[in-house]
Amino acid sequence: MFMRSLVRETQRLADMFTVLEALRNADEHGNPRSWNSPVGLLEITQSCAIICELAAAIAKAGYRECDRQTLEEITSEARKVLYSVNMPGVA
Repeated sequence: MFMRSLVRETQRLADMFTVLEALRNADEHGNPRSWNSPVGLLEITQSCAIICELAAAIAKAGYRECDRQTLEEITSEARKVLYSVNMPGVA
């Protein structure tokens, strides 16, 4: 259950960086909202938080759904995304 949610949220985070997703989330004037807009940054931050919460839930369950190394790699990548989009001049 947790692993399926984690994979789904990880895919959602990856999709936020595609051009098609930016166009789908266009504002009321048809202007695309990219990941570096305030709304885009909020969505990315929320997604990274969800990924970390799911990883914590999996860890509390004793890694039954996911091995430790895979879980650490997923959370590490989520942190890298979060840090890169919040640092000016990076990403």
